[in-house]
Amino acid sequence: MFDHTRYASRLIAVVLSAVLTTGIASAAESVKPVDQVAKLVPDAIRQAGVLRIAVPDIGKPLAYKDGTTLKGMDVDFAKALAEVMGLKPEISLIPFSGALTGLQADKFDISFGEFYVTDERLKVVDFVTDWQDYSSFLALKSSNAKLNQLSDICGKAVGGMAGSAELEMLKTAVPKCTAPGTTVSSFPSVSNAVLALNSGRVAGVLINRSGAQESIRMDQGLTATGEIGGGPCAVAVARNGHSDAMDAAVKAAFEQLMQSGAYAEILKTNDTEYGALKDAAVYKAGATPPKYGF
Repeated sequence: MFDHTRYASRLIAVVLSAVLTTGIASAAESVKPVDQVAKLVPDAIRQAGVLRIAVPDIGKPLAYKDGTTLKGMDVDFAKALAEVMGLKPEISLIPFSGALTGLQADKFDISFGEFYVTDERLKVVDFVTDWQDYSSFLALKSSNAKLNQLSDICGKAVGGMAGSAELEMLKTAVPKCTAPGTTVSSFPSVSNAVLALNSGRVAGVLINRSGAQESIRMDQGLTATGEIGGGPCAVAVARNGHSDAMDAAVKAAFEQLMQSGAYAEILKTNDTEYGALKDAAVYKAGATPPKYGF
């Protein structure tokens, strides 16, 4: 996820940032500017010629840094989206918990991050759906914790990513437990969570499925169990005087990528095909969020 219900009250300092000034990712080399999409871009952004994009540092396969190069599904989407709009992508790799506050502070125009669309988030930003995901428990293969659903956390120490919907899901489940000793920890990164697992501080970490898969690729002693929550994820759009136009432009750009085949190519390249959507949907203040499985 990894997106995904509360976010930090202030922007955490950007730990990694990169401005990409050339072409789009190899996963979407065929993408070109599309006039009918570019015409939807707000005048101020079109005249500046730059799309300021936040990409939370979620890790493989969604967003990560390989040497000095940003890679991952979100990075490929960000570059392709800007290209279709006829803009230069200015991409900043930031902590997940700083994404929405960054939009509110006018640091970015849009933010990726696999956000679940919630009533709370719709109070401050708009959303355009672009992918779908669900959550699983990351745990040690040698563990006998048997974490398959939220009720299985009772009596155990578990954790989630700071600012994620998974963390909120865990916190909501705790009061329903009758067994003593149920604790929930917050981790700033997946690597911190894996360290906690390997040291025995937690029995499991609830995380988006793609993040869990990448962790398992890196550590064969890990496994992922359960299919919890799930539903459409979205790009967040800054709410301001031209957000209606930006919502329309982002939606049209994604649908152009879907129709051209570039969307499917990006997912295939990043091994995220399981989360493909057929179209994009806009959610604004007062809209009814999608129904999620949690």
